[in-house]
Amino acid sequence: MLKETTDNKDFENTIDAVNRLTEDDAKSLLRLIYGFVNTAITSNGGDKVKLEVVHKVSNIYKRIPDLNELRNK
Repeated sequence: MLKETTDNKDFENTIDAVNRLTEDDAKSLLRLIYGFVNTAITSNGGDKVKLEVVHKVSNIYKRIPDLNELRNK
């Protein structure tokens, strides 16, 4: 049960951080994410590449609070 609570808090914090992105930051992140997704779909790497892309995109979202903090300094 504790894991679920932590996951929900992380999810809510990430959504809050996404909501605070500037338009330019959001567009940049969308372009980056699209590049990863396009590579996963069009490459010959199979499921391994697709799984790597999911992890990369997840890491992008986890770093959004850091981006907001850097921008605010």
